[in-house]
Amino acid sequence: MKPTDKKKTYGLKGLSSVVSSIEVSAIKRVQNLASSSKGVVSLAQGTPSFFTPDYVKNAIKDAMDKNLTDKYTIGFGIEPLRVAIVNKLKKDNGIVTEKEQIIVTHGGIEGLMAVFMTLLNPDDEMIVLTPDYASHITQVKIALGGKSPTFVPLQETTKGWILDPELLEKAVTKKTKAILFCNPCNPTGKVFTKVELKEIVRIALKHNLYIISDEIYEYFLYDGREHFSTASFSEVADRTISVFGVSKSYSMTGWRIGYLVANKTLASQIFKIHDSLVTCPTAASQYGAIAAINGPKNEILRFKKEYEKRRQICMEELGKTDRLEFSAPEGAYYIFPKFKKPVDDFALALEMVEKAGVALVPGSAFGKGGENHVRITYCYAQDILREGLQRFVKYINKHL
Repeated sequence: MKPTDKKKTYGLKGLSSVVSSIEVSAIKRVQNLASSSKGVVSLAQGTPSFFTPDYVKNAIKDAMDKNLTDKYTIGFGIEPLRVAIVNKLKKDNGIVTEKEQIIVTHGGIEGLMAVFMTLLNPDDEMIVLTPDYASHITQVKIALGGKSPTFVPLQETTKGWILDPELLEKAVTKKTKAILFCNPCNPTGKVFTKVELKEIVRIALKHNLYIISDEIYEYFLYDGREHFSTASFSEVADRTISVFGVSKSYSMTGWRIGYLVANKTLASQIFKIHDSLVTCPTAASQYGAIAAINGPKNEILRFKKEYEKRRQICMEELGKTDRLEFSAPEGAYYIFPKFKKPVDDFALALEMVEKAGVALVPGSAFGKGGENHVRITYCYAQDILREGLQRFVKYINKHL
């Protein structure tokens, strides 16, 4: 028999079951839809309207001119930056630490992914206090092999969102590994009180749990509120992993620098994942982060004052409809109104992009308790913010 010229064909094997079980963030989906549609006002993504301060950009330019940014850096982050972070944590957060406990990451989100991959096995459980940042939920699901985290919703009241310690403790099982929360919170604007944090600490100690705290919005608090870092409580410092960054505080979202602090043993293990993910943080950005952290806080205060004005605009414009109920955000730069009647918030968000010309994020993306809400970001310029809010209110007044 003559050999055949036919080529063998093979069917491609399927994707990972974990990847198949997750979707692209609702924030990105709505933002991408808005970007592809003309005339849409987007209040979806948390990108500040401000530019990175000049003193930060000048520090980056200077480092480039000195040829300090052309090579890989040490994976943990350059020493001057880690020293600056140690000093900042002690001064601003009451966290006493050493540079060996610091990992500089490619944004806070990469640091969190490294933490989840380090801590979690597929048969573990992770408690997430919700509503919580949508990407946290997806990351935990990846680390758990496709299994969803355990949602413990905060209690929504006319005065804000409140932790129910009894509900939290009831959710703990023998498989629970950690408690995750965002403080101040994206999407609700919730700021955890010292009393609430003490309850989380009590439960973590009683059940031998880790605490993971995302504190990226630490400087943006309103009405005289104070931010407390869980790792500042000495009794749980060794079991708390705290994640911070310069993205929001210094309007440096594009520079992608975050950092985490954990005990030395844990940090050395988290580093294994971090190294596999990114090798090292971006060199140029690290020099900018040094300037930001060591520099004056004038710009942070300026941003905060402007966010206070924008928060007030949200309250004014949302107050022009009887279709919603909401509380004033306590921190961060998001407001999370709830529809008074049941809606499919995801379908409504997509509908408003097309028919109202405004992009908002559906509340259901943020876990249990987020349903029937939308997240509105008020880090945009006042004129854009007001226009987007007016389009939203006009649409729901007509259609809901």
